[in-house]
Amino acid sequence: MSNVVLERALELGKLIAQSEEYKTMRAKEAAMMADVDALALIEKFQQLQQSHQMYRMQGKELTDEQLNDAHAMEDQMMGNNLIREFAEIQEKFQKFLNQVNDQISEGIEGPKEPQGCSSCGTFS
Repeated sequence: MSNVVLERALELGKLIAQSEEYKTMRAKEAAMMADVDALALIEKFQQLQQSHQMYRMQGKELTDEQLNDAHAMEDQMMGNNLIREFAEIQEKFQKFLNQVNDQISEGIEGPKEPQGCSSCGTFS
């Protein structure tokens, strides 16, 4: 039985790879990675993140200035159309994967009970 489950998981992975959500995400990623300006922004942001991580590993909290720099860098990245489009489609793809995972969970555990149903009087 375990082999059947693993085979079906492989089939599911292949189906996901054929989905429009996945194909669109990969196309947006390729466009972003082919753009010199986008790559420079991404690299600069990753260096800033790494610097901040090292700072926190020393037991220090980030200053307001460091936090503002990170927000400004993120805003600058999102100002790049290719990066923003990739981030948006990546988020949509993640939601799609969450839906797939929810379906798998429902297959394992059965349908979820409604929570907080104001019309039926139950609260959680």
